[in-house]
Amino acid sequence: MSTNGMSRACAFEGSGMCPFMNPMRHLELCSEDARFRVRIPAATVSRLLYLCRVAGRLETGGILVGRYADALDCALVSAASGPPPDSKRGPTWFQRGTRGLQAWLERRWASRGDHYLGEWHFHPHAEPTPSAADLRQLDAIALSTQYRCPEPLLLIVGGDPRGAWSLSGHVVPRSGLPIQLQRESICNFQNHSRFKR
Repeated sequence: MSTNGMSRACAFEGSGMCPFMNPMRHLELCSEDARFRVRIPAATVSRLLYLCRVAGRLETGGILVGRYADALDCALVSAASGPPPDSKRGPTWFQRGTRGLQAWLERRWASRGDHYLGEWHFHPHAEPTPSAADLRQLDAIALSTQYRCPEPLLLIVGGDPRGAWSLSGHVVPRSGLPIQLQRESICNFQNHSRFKR
């Protein structure tokens, strides 16, 4: 509810995802052909929204880690880093730094078997649409032997993380164009409950 008593519009109203209507739950996304699937637990969604609230009107971001289903057709995002301390940002741009990420990745690998899955960032009070620079960055990651991630994931939170927010997901395969991920309504995740460690 806003301060004048009128309810705020929510990008997920009616979908069971509106933070004003229901408690937070996990997000499930997939490509139209169901070739690429992603599951994001409620705790990770909450962390992303928290990091966006802390950033205020500046962009922020970090990396995504997790693991893949046995069939390698579904990624479980188990954690999202905050912005490394050497990151640079403004109201309409974000350059992720690297300081401390390698140690964080090594700890996640040793304790949970998590892998690098991709990137995330925040478009404050704007649509979660990837820019050409966002997609070029993911294309470079897909081609890089250093990342060892041929199909990196890009999540963008847009809008107001205190109210009407939305999230977009894209996969950028090494051998093709970016693929937009859709909400779970066209996905069947019933058979994807077993994940690799």
